[in-house]
Amino acid sequence: MQNAGKSSFDRTFEQKEERFVHDQLHKLSQQVVEWVSQFEKPAIVFEDLKDMRDSIDYGTRMNRRLHSLPFRKLREFITYKAAFQGIPPNEINPEYTSQACSRTACEHTTRANRDKKRFKCVECGRQDHADRNAAINIAKKGLKKLDRNVPALNTLPQVMKVRRQTSGPSTPQP
Repeated sequence: MQNAGKSSFDRTFEQKEERFVHDQLHKLSQQVVEWVSQFEKPAIVFEDLKDMRDSIDYGTRMNRRLHSLPFRKLREFITYKAAFQGIPPNEINPEYTSQACSRTACEHTTRANRDKKRFKCVECGRQDHADRNAAINIAKKGLKKLDRNVPALNTLPQVMKVRRQTSGPSTPQP
């Protein structure tokens, strides 16, 4: 950060914010490793986020907020804490994970499966949140790379779409 023209208060506030973020990342990474440790054969799978920031363009203010998120630092904290527990971290190429159906019997991949946040397979009709579907596919790729089988990933629950009712005066249905 640039310090030219900043008061000591500004610098102190920035340092306090940096320390707070650093502390929160340590706490979050510890929670992740503790949660993963409860399983019989724990593993952590990361999506390769190397070029993620290049594809984000949501406007100046939102870009600034998204680009300030310390993804790399969180990943490093999780990796070194997992190493102390003997948990292997893996990196997976996320290519097509958000377009592929996560149902093991289908795994159909096409761009038409995804519409913004909604995932609907054109082959089998499975519906899910697009990010959840991609996360399942990344987990499956990581476990395949480690030569592990998790039967729960083969039988995923169906996600039901629920519409919220609008607020305001309700009119009784006849």
